[in-house]
Parts: sequence; C-alpha cells; structure tokens
Amino acid sequence: MSKMKKVLAVFLIGVLLLGSMQGTVNAKEDELDEILAGMTLRQKITQKFMMDFRQWNDAEKKPQDMTGLKEEVADLLGEYQVGSVILFANNIKKTEDTLTLTQDMQEAAMAKGGLPLLIATDQEGGKVYRLGSGTPLPGNMALAATGDTANAKKAGQIIGRELRAVGINTTLAPVVDVNNNANNPVIGLRSFSDSATMVGNYGAQYIAGLKEYNIIGCAKHFPGHGDTETDSHTGLPEVTKTRTTLLKNELKPYTIAIQKGIDMIMSAHILYPKLDNTTILSEKTGKQERRPATLSNKILTGLLRGEMKFEGVIVTDALNMQGIANSFTMEQATVEAFKAGADIVCMPVTGVTDKKAWKTKTDSIIDAVEKAVKGGELKEADLNASVKRILRLKKEKGILSYDKTKYTKENALNTVGSPQNLKVERQISAKAVTVIRNKKSVLPLKLKKNKKVLLLTPYENELEPMTIGFERAMAARVIPKSTRMKVFCYTSDNYKATGEIRKLLDWADYVLVNSEVGNKDAMAYETWTSLGPKEFTEYCKKKGKVSVVISVDKPYDVQLYPAANAVLAAYGSKAPNIKAGIEVAFGVYKASGKLPVNVPVFDKKSKTYTSKIKYKRGYGLTYKANSELVN
Repeated sequence: MSKMKKVLAVFLIGVLLLGSMQGTVNAKEDELDEILAGMTLRQKITQKFMMDFRQWNDAEKKPQDMTGLKEEVADLLGEYQVGSVILFANNIKKTEDTLTLTQDMQEAAMAKGGLPLLIATDQEGGKVYRLGSGTPLPGNMALAATGDTANAKKAGQIIGRELRAVGINTTLAPVVDVNNNANNPVIGLRSFSDSATMVGNYGAQYIAGLKEYNIIGCAKHFPGHGDTETDSHTGLPEVTKTRTTLLKNELKPYTIAIQKGIDMIMSAHILYPKLDNTTILSEKTGKQERRPATLSNKILTGLLRGEMKFEGVIVTDALNMQGIANSFTMEQATVEAFKAGADIVCMPVTGVTDKKAWKTKTDSIIDAVEKAVKGGELKEADLNASVKRILRLKKEKGILSYDKTKYTKENALNTVGSPQNLKVERQISAKAVTVIRNKKSVLPLKLKKNKKVLLLTPYENELEPMTIGFERAMAARVIPKSTRMKVFCYTSDNYKATGEIRKLLDWADYVLVNSEVGNKDAMAYETWTSLGPKEFTEYCKKKGKVSVVISVDKPYDVQLYPAANAVLAAYGSKAPNIKAGIEVAFGVYKASGKLPVNVPVFDKKSKTYTSKIKYKRGYGLTYKANSELVN
C-alpha cells in the first residue's frame, strides 16, 4: 500500500469513528430532549429540588429517625417527583436498612412515571461522616498530612465502594476550600491544606477514587469558605478579596477539579462584594439585602460557567442555613438561586415531619418558581437547560436506567465497613500522624516491664478509641504484657492537677493526653480544654514523668504545652485519628506525617494569630517503628 493510501485509510477510519461517536452523542441528547419535552413545568421545577427526610412522624405523631421509607414519604416522592434526596446520619445507620431505604425511595420516585433519584449524602470522611456502619476515614487534612495524594484516591475509592453498595449515588464531597484562616470555625480539618495547589491535587485524586465506582462527587463550597471567621450555618460570612487574588488561591482547586471532570459543584452562602456587590429587596426583611454567592448570577453563571467553563451541575448549600434563611424566605431564595444559575436547591423544605406541612411548604415554593417562569422573571429556556444538565448527569451515571437487581444485601454487607477498607483506613490514619516535638527522642515510647500508662481525654466518646489504640500496641508486642493502663476523662469541672487526677498522675509513669482546642480562648489558655493538658504536662515535668500531648483538632495548638516531652498532631477527634495517635506514639507505626498547613504563632495577649510562622507547612519529625509486625 502506498504512503498516500495509508494516510487516506487512516483518515477514513477516523471519520467513521468520529461519526459513530457523534451518533452516540446525538442519540443521548435526543433521548434527553424527549424526556424534557414530556415533562410539565411543575415536574421540571421539582426535578431541581433536593429534599431531606431526616425524621418523620410515627403513629403517635412523634418525629422518629427515618431509617426505613415511611408510606407518607413514599406517596410524596411519587406525587411530587423531586429530582434528588439527601440522607443524613439519622437515615443511614445500618447497612441492610440503608440499602432497603434507597431501593424503596427509587421505586417510590418512579411509581407514577417519575425519574430515578439522585440520592446524596455528605460522606466527606473525618468530622462530617454519615454512613453509620461504614469505614470512618480520618478526614481531608489527615489525608494531606500523609504527603501522598494516592491516599486521597484510596479514601475516594473506599467512600465510592461503600456508597455504591447501598444505593447512594452522590456524595457532597470533597471539600476543596483552602484553609488559609486559622480561625475558621467550620472548615478547618475538612480542608486538605492552606495551599491551594495541595488542595487541588489532593481533591483531584479524591474525585478520581469516587469516579472508579461511578459516584457523583461534588466540590464545595464555591467560591471558597476557607478564609472566613463566620460559619454560614449560623451567619453570613464575607470575603473581600479581589477576583485576581481569588483566582490565585480560593478558585484554583475548582479549576483543577473542573479539569479533572468534577460532576457537581456546591455554592457557598458567602458575600463576595468584589465579585458581586448588588442587593436584593428581601420579601422577608423588607430591606435591600446583599447578595451571597448562592444567589449571584455574576458568580454562578458569569464566573463559574462563563469564565471557568464548568458544564456540570451546580447545587446550593442547604437553604435552611442562616446565611440564607436569616434574610430570605425559602420561596424567594429558591427563585433567586435558580436565576443565579443553580441547577439544584438543597433542602428548601426542612424540619417538617408530617405530610400536610411538607405539602404546604413545597407547594408554596413550586408556586413561586412557576410564577417567576410565567412572568418572565426566570427564563423557561434557562430552566430547560438546567433540567437537561441534571438529566444528562443521571444518564451518564446510569441512574436513568436504575435497576434494583444490581444491588444486593450480600454485596452491601460484604463491602460497607469491610476488613479490607478498615485496614486501608488504619494505615492512612497512621501515616498522617505528625510528630512536632520529641525531646531527647522519647518517641516512640519504649516501656520496660511493670510500667504504668495513663490516658487522658476531654470527652467520653474518646475513651474507647484511646483504649483500642493502646490494646493494638499491646497486640503488636511493642508494650510489655506487664504494663498497666488507666484511661480517664477530664472535664470542665475536673481539669486541674488536683484530687482524683493528681492521684492518677502520681500513679503513672507515662501520661498521654488529648488536646482538643478549636478557638481563640482555648489557644490563650482561657478554657479547660487547654488548661487541662497544660496543668497535666507541667505536673509531669515537675515529678519527672513522661508526658505526650496528641492534638486531636486543628493542629494550631501544637505550639502550646512547652512542658510536654512530645507533641503529635492526629488531625481529628474521631476514632481513626485517636487510635492512630496512640499507635504512632508507641511505635506500632513509624512517624512520617508532615504538616499540611502553616502553624502561625498565636499571641495570647491579643488572642490573634500573627504573621510569623512557628512551624512551616511540610514540617514533621520522623522515627522508625518499634515493631515490624504491623508496619
């Protein structure tokens, strides 16, 4: 064959392949257009609702956690044909029950000709964790502390595997906020880092892990909730940064996520006056109210869709949060969110637990949106394009062709919280633990026979994981069998080195204490959560005992407690973090974690973080494990 003929043959094959691909795309779009054409206006509107049913009334009209589908809720799903539901910890406690719930919800949604649901939950890992029987991952900041993005992918895989097994097809994660404000009250450990590049890279791998199991991921909270000192659940934060500054920092992780094919992005109830300084006449307050990102066309459509080229689905953060609810009715907030470019409003109706109240509130919101469309305030073409985006996502993820037989109780029970997943979680959690101080190389602790260990923690729910961590060290034979251990919970009424605690301190040779410090007052030693560890470590130093502090909240408190022999950061107060902190302290695992955030010097007099850095991002002391059995 001549060179020219070969080129022509390759060209013709390419044309055929391109034509075939185009045909497939056109067929899919034709199917979506056909579905859209068959929908009424009210069906289009409710397709854009994500509803929660955390609790529902029982026969005595008392609200109960809805772990199984109530008949009234099934009727509502069939009648209203909402597009999405969101499940909370109230709903998804046991694996078998959760699978039954999702299957029943899908059947109810389709019972009267409706479409299958997006079924979502906030399965982030760490402090925001919903699946009661699932694998409790250590959280995003812990993932980044491992120094290996592969661990973020493993976390996404575990979440994807477990959610898929129980019929949940969407997780409102990962958080890709840049935690560049140490005083942030709501993001903190939910963020990977204070480095936008790190957040983007770890978030991308987390998303990749979800995609392997066909789970819809959702990057949040756009344009960024990291540099705030107000929680949008309780108020309306404001970020005054310019567009240029935001593009270099807060928006960078979203750019990376979009490049990696993120399916969904969640908006934040935060003011960004340099992006949109317009106001809305509020139907609730009667005043001109400033426009948060969730209600801003300039931000959601102009910036996110226009400049950043995001073609996926935009969902709002929960509309019942005070950042919205303080200033707007749910009717107005829903209309304004749709006008801004949001495809789905999350929880426009919440807190009701009976059918009549639910219908009344939902009908009122539907009526408001319908009126806005018929009056030209909300363009029907925009509404159609939005619904089509939702349909396209459902089509691409196989949700439109939902098949109950693909989900079995056997697979769910073998997958959720499986030994395989728990093993990976344990390894990741240990790799995250970061040693900040290690005077005279006291770590890993090397105990001689007949020594006594005291474990102290500020909350009762942490007693069990501390005990398990110690037992794991015992099982790994890094602690002599003759070692005695006591575990004790110090409280706001019992945090001084006196009385019962002094007796325990006098008894012990080694003291390991959890420090759970999350605010300025605690950083300034003005609350019991920091005064306790301070007193205990000072008393131990005076008496010649070894003390180890494990930071189990944001790691900024690692600069405290100068009397302690060693300080570690475990990045959370959940079971995986606490167990890992104990295991690394005793050398079951080696120390390898690195700070994923800068730790700024805290000035106790002014109760502010300064511009001086105490420990730089990437800092972390290392040592080998005491045992090769588990490492």
